Amino acid sequence: MVKAAAKTRRAKASREDASGDGQLHGRLFYSLKHAQGRARAALDEAFGQIGLTTPQFLALNAIDENARSSSAELARHSYVSPQAMMTIIARLESSGLIARTPDPQGGRSLETALTQKGVRLLQRARERATSLEKYIADLLGPKATKSLLESLDRITQACCMQDVTVTKTRPWDD
Repeated sequence: MVKAAAKTRRAKASREDASGDGQLHGRLFYSLKHAQGRARAALDEAFGQIGLTTPQFLALNAIDENARSSSAELARHSYVSPQAMMTIIARLESSGLIARTPDPQGGRSLETALTQKGVRLLQRARERATSLEKYIADLLGPKATKSLLESLDRITQACCMQDVTVTKTRPWDD
């Protein structure tokens, strides 16, 4: 009964949003966050089956793209704090998925590289992520998928504008 009431409220809010009254009622960001949460749960489940977490997957991807990335850069790419990234790196290293060696250019920094075991696991994880993405893209169809990706890029750009403040000085303020 609670689910039915929630579904009715969502349908009503959706109709109101579609009515052209210009009021989103907080639905845009709620829908984005809800979709992100569901996508994350699906990835967590898929990666969990092969002994990996989503932040570990993102870290392995970032390391694969640039072995010279600092822990802070890896944290940004993986959407975790620098402290959490240190734990992730330690676990990946102790699992034999990455190896860290002193940077040949000197200094205190370490170069991080995937081991063969890490390369194999990353490939399996990428296959799982691609499978989930393909499932969603097939549900949407090519035109809607392209439109969604373009819209998400525009939202990202809009939310990353410099000096975003809570005032009526932005195009989205009434």
